[in-house]
Amino acid sequence: MQSLSIVIPAYNEEARLPRTFGLLKHAIETGVFQGFQLIEVLVVDDGSQDHTQSVCQNHIDILPQLKCIRVSPNQGKGNAIHVGMKTAMTDWILIADADTATPWDQFLKLHQRVTQDQCTIAIGSRDLPESDVRTKQSWVRENMGKTFNFIVRLITGLPYLDTQCGFKLIEKKKINIFIEKLEVKRFAWDVEFLMFARKNKLKISEVPVTWEHQEASRVHPIRDALEMLFRVIEMRIRI
Repeated sequence: MQSLSIVIPAYNEEARLPRTFGLLKHAIETGVFQGFQLIEVLVVDDGSQDHTQSVCQNHIDILPQLKCIRVSPNQGKGNAIHVGMKTAMTDWILIADADTATPWDQFLKLHQRVTQDQCTIAIGSRDLPESDVRTKQSWVRENMGKTFNFIVRLITGLPYLDTQCGFKLIEKKKINIFIEKLEVKRFAWDVEFLMFARKNKLKISEVPVTWEHQEASRVHPIRDALEMLFRVIEMRIRI
């Protein structure tokens, strides 16, 4: 049986993590991860200024796989994910956002795809025709996201309609060849990761998932969009 780690980057998530942990516990009990040995749930606390760390510790009794990793000071979502991926010692890694915008049962779709396509990476997507977006973002955020993905495809040549969905299943040993080269520490980490994966000829599948917008987004629509655009241009030159 193959082993699995779940990596959850978290910044000031004391309010949302209890719900996320409860839903994850239910998913485990109902067999969502059947066929895998779920070894660890790595919550990487990215220099939170609230009680994210203590909330994690307080839920270990109901979720024994839970491990809390503290990064300080705050460096960005990408850095938190890099720390989690390097820490994981399992065959597969599931990257998931702390808000559970993509339900845990969507793991079954990613698992089915990696089995069916024999791919190394399966990325959840909100923008394929079969995707089920139940609660949308604001018009501004939604269209900025689509514009960003269009620019990403234009600059990098990546063919994916949605690079930014925070739900990805990754075969760990295949990414070890480039994981130390990842530099992007904030929200554009997905683009850099996928660019390195394609450069190393790893097979990637984009999978339609169910997704529901959650309030209290950590992404600033103007500041972070501009920073991400700059990073994408820099990555295209570097990679």
